[in-house]
Amino acid sequence: MSGNGSIDTGLEEMLYSLARNKGIDPDKTIHIFRLLLDSAGQKGLSDEDLEALTGYRQGEIRKVLRLFYEIHIASYRRGRHPETGATRYYWKIDLETMNINLIRRKKAVLDKLMHRLRHEESTTFYVCPNDGSRYTFDEAFENEFVCPKCGSLLEEEDNTPYIEVLREVTRRLREEIERDEKSIYSG
Repeated sequence: MSGNGSIDTGLEEMLYSLARNKGIDPDKTIHIFRLLLDSAGQKGLSDEDLEALTGYRQGEIRKVLRLFYEIHIASYRRGRHPETGATRYYWKIDLETMNINLIRRKKAVLDKLMHRLRHEESTTFYVCPNDGSRYTFDEAFENEFVCPKCGSLLEEEDNTPYIEVLREVTRRLREEIERDEKSIYSG
């Protein structure tokens, strides 16, 4: 996580996913992120500056900037347009808190994955052989082990492969968080 090089990939992957989930163009999101990151030593870029640099519409740019602000990786300052005197907002990536906020987000994801893992490990599931609908034992029992959608007999699911994947993902994420914290707090 030291410097920009090692965090960019993980952060960009997260930004790409967040943007896609919010209906924002992920490629434009990454492009704007890189422009703001490259201008880190400057006073920031306005949405008009970003529009001139990218050709994207201001509405698209503002959605991306709002996303960055919501996840606490960007900050802005108010200024005046040099010619018109109108209020402008100059945006920049907040390098001081970006790494810490990324770790917080990773920890939140880890908590959700751990909760899911515990649920998978402690629950027996039944699945419809036709459409793959998944039911807990209690739900299957309430429906007399018959799919409420199509009437097929539910089959007990072996969720061991899913559990193994969750264990591996949580292990890797835990290691990544540990590396990130060592990088931030020891240097």
